[in-house]
Amino acid sequence: MYLQKKGNKYWACCPFHSEKTASFVVNADEQYYHCFGCGKSGNVITFLMEHERMSYTEAVETLAREAHMELPEEEDPEVRRMRAKIAKILAANKAAARFFYSSLKTSAAAGAAAYLDKRNVSPEIRVAFGLGYSPDGYSLAKALEKQGFARETLVLAGLTGEDGYDPLAKRLIIPIINAKGEVIGFGGRTLDKDIKPKYRNTKGTPVFDKRKNLFNVNLFKKTQADEKHTSIVLTEGYMDVISLYQAGIHNAVASMGTSLTMEQCSEIKRYVSEVYVCFDGDAAGQGATWRSLDMLKATGLEVRVMSLPDGMDPDDVVNKLGAEGFRDLMKAALPLTEFKIRSLAARQNLNTLRGKEKFALSTLPVLEALDPIGRETHIALVSEISGLSKDSISNSLGDYRSGKAVQTQKVEVKDAETAVKENINAANLNMCRFVLSSVVDNKPYVRVGDFDEEYFTHPVHRAIYAYIAERIEKRDRPPLKGDLFDIAPEDAEEVNAVISAADALPQDKQAEYYAACLARMREKSRKERIAEITGKLKTAEGEVKSRLEQELLELLKKH
Repeated sequence: MYLQKKGNKYWACCPFHSEKTASFVVNADEQYYHCFGCGKSGNVITFLMEHERMSYTEAVETLAREAHMELPEEEDPEVRRMRAKIAKILAANKAAARFFYSSLKTSAAAGAAAYLDKRNVSPEIRVAFGLGYSPDGYSLAKALEKQGFARETLVLAGLTGEDGYDPLAKRLIIPIINAKGEVIGFGGRTLDKDIKPKYRNTKGTPVFDKRKNLFNVNLFKKTQADEKHTSIVLTEGYMDVISLYQAGIHNAVASMGTSLTMEQCSEIKRYVSEVYVCFDGDAAGQGATWRSLDMLKATGLEVRVMSLPDGMDPDDVVNKLGAEGFRDLMKAALPLTEFKIRSLAARQNLNTLRGKEKFALSTLPVLEALDPIGRETHIALVSEISGLSKDSISNSLGDYRSGKAVQTQKVEVKDAETAVKENINAANLNMCRFVLSSVVDNKPYVRVGDFDEEYFTHPVHRAIYAYIAERIEKRDRPPLKGDLFDIAPEDAEEVNAVISAADALPQDKQAEYYAACLARMREKSRKERIAEITGKLKTAEGEVKSRLEQELLELLKKH
């Protein structure tokens, strides 16, 4: 933005909307700005908050740095200690980024360089994203300790373990940089197809939580002022973003290789009002993808879903169809509700009466969630696709909304016993999620020793329990949500379900439900142990039999 002085004021084209004639005025004497075109006005702090999407605190701190002013220190010594700790972590991360970047130019990084060549990543883009390589497990610690960083700081930053070993060793390194341009963590991609997981992130630290951050926000912000981005393209991976950026599509971001979170949705909403979701084709119909779309919508974003051809990912699209081909797909992106309806249609054989009926019935939950106008519009779409009348779909929707069962011919119903078992298993799964979520959130109603490992049968739940128990035993820091995705990288969907479980219930109901969950889990565990002992007693003898009988008696007394 170029300011031109006229009298005692400065004029420019407004940075908040497109215009050719300057209507944005800055009054230096009275310290405010105003746009006569769009009506935006404020002071230097509100300008940073609105234009740079900063919080109030971030804006004040930024201005203080630029003016070389020191902000008054907080009176709370704990706050001062934490601020100093964060400063050390950020400094260590910055030094690590430089080390990784320089290592990419060495012979040890030949495999990483070849991978980037294969992906057509130009030298300029490697610089722009600060791409690097971790040559081995211990070089990073040696280099940073030589620069004066303590081992304690490296561990706290997640750069090394206590033994000095780099958890991202022998991986292509992708720095994760926040909106302020600070390196807060790293992503590491393996170059060996036999090593799992393919991507690994820095563990949770005081400056990095995978649930709260998005990849490429820093470069998005740099280009937003000139390119006036009004939307964001949300992709699944780092390399998708890098390929799109190289193709000139600078408004792409990615989550951290995990299921999308409400925190990330809110972060997107800080910058734009519209999001284009560009996930791989094979993910479009998955439940986790639909939940992500609904979360974006719930945040207040206008959601449009892109369909990629022949199972391509964004990198394939720009390499084979070019940037214009990708933009054409953006233009063809479907609004969320239409995408859901057409996805449901694709699951049925619409050449048969049964397929048309099943499709129409499957859309009822989607239609029910709409406002009256949206409902009427999309009933017409369902009618057009299925060939069924709008009246019949409206009547079925009315029955659905009133709670009546929608009957069809030859309804496929599971036997009652199977249905009961599935309901019980689902209830147990939700209880375990809620209890673990409450502990990780450090809810006030949680007490140490409330539950045992035996309460959990799901492998992810057992892994989370072990992590919590270790944190409690070491007493070095409380559990961090971001760490949970490192525990079970192959089942991020279940990890996300655990993390968000407590927030699904109103706060005034959480303690009561927690107590009820524990009671039911204890009773379930007791009954399972009774059944186990009863089975063992059929063949047990001597001392073993006596011990089992005594344990059985104690368990029966607890009822």
